[in-house]
Amino acid sequence: MKKIISYILVLIALPLIFCGCKQEDDVFEIFASGTWRVNNYYTDCNWNNLAYKPGKPVFTNESDLKIVNSFTVVFEKDGTMRGNIDGGTFTAQWNADPKDRSFSITNVNATVNLSGKNAEFITRLKNVKFYQGDSKTMQLAPQERTTYIQFNHR
Repeated sequence: MKKIISYILVLIALPLIFCGCKQEDDVFEIFASGTWRVNNYYTDCNWNNLAYKPGKPVFTNESDLKIVNSFTVVFEKDGTMRGNIDGGTFTAQWNADPKDRSFSITNVNATVNLSGKNAEFITRLKNVKFYQGDSKTMQLAPQERTTYIQFNHR
């Protein structure tokens, strides 16, 4: 009887051991999965548990949201990205590391002078250091991870 119980415990424990391993993200499945639209920016969040404390949306006014929601980004598998901002476009380079979910955006070039919400968006992108999410919804956060940009598929 003890052998049977031991065998059952091993059978129960093995899947838990293997499932407990942290799997790396497929960054291309997440990022290079189509056109991403900015949902909003959030402050005062718990980055490690956004379901518990998702933060406060920065924009709640309909006219502000209309502009911010018009910002789009497309991440290409070759590490380039392009996007639309209010009255123009931008290009940049991106890199994500699935081991620690670090993220960076460099070499940003815009077709319009950056001011207002365009400048705020590009500045937030340049400051991104981490990502989380999946191919439906993702968040990009700066080093301190108390704020983030949330994206959804268009």
